[in-house]
Amino acid sequence: MLNPYRLKELILFDFFYSLSSLKSLVFIIPYFLLWYLIFHNVSNQAVEWLKSTQGLFIASWLLDNQELALQMFVDRSATLSIYLLFSISIMPLFVMLAANNQYSSDASSGAFRFILTRATRMELFLSRFVAVVLLVTCCIFITTLWASVQAYMNGEDDLHSIMIFGSQTLLILVFYSLPFIAFMSMISAFAKSAFGSLFMGIMFYILMVIFVFWLRSDISYAIYLIPSGIKPALYNINTENILTSITLLTCYALFYFACGWNVFRHRDM
Repeated sequence: MLNPYRLKELILFDFFYSLSSLKSLVFIIPYFLLWYLIFHNVSNQAVEWLKSTQGLFIASWLLDNQELALQMFVDRSATLSIYLLFSISIMPLFVMLAANNQYSSDASSGAFRFILTRATRMELFLSRFVAVVLLVTCCIFITTLWASVQAYMNGEDDLHSIMIFGSQTLLILVFYSLPFIAFMSMISAFAKSAFGSLFMGIMFYILMVIFVFWLRSDISYAIYLIPSGIKPALYNINTENILTSITLLTCYALFYFACGWNVFRHRDM
């Protein structure tokens, strides 16, 4: 049975510890460095190019939807649209870096034996998962705010429209990160080291992607076996797509979380 006070203390400890630990800095430093380079050197030039005829033609081809390209880069803030597209593309890699060592190192070293004398396995498993969610959410919030401020300073739209689009983008990205965090919870639950967890997570997800695309020619709905399969709905932000996407992403996250918990509760600590 979950003890709310104990769970809260575990979450706060894991979250604040992760802000200074090496395993999280491996994610935090490259993440913000990448976005600094994009916002500082690429964003303005990309916005101008995407609003040109050639840029819109290429964007329409990449998105396979001319109307969506016009909506994202002409009707809405182009900076936030670029941020949304690029964030969705790199999300699996960066979340795997952030969440790869939730349980593996401590379980192998025997550290959990001391914690389990004061907390249950479910509290331990859930607190580590929520702490990573908080870490990733904070990073996404900062970069979304960064993109929104830059869009406003560039005069791409009025403040109200940028705030709405920025909030929608934040919501989509946070929920899109959840399945990958839960996926790495599952991998980390049986991996024996941080590197092994990261390697296994990346390789296993690549194999899943290859398998899905192999099945796609025969079964069109096979693409929805992985979270990345719903990316087209994430690009086209509207109320219906947001609700559908949140529901699907929550289902993916719950499935991976349940698989991870089943492994963790039977693991010898």
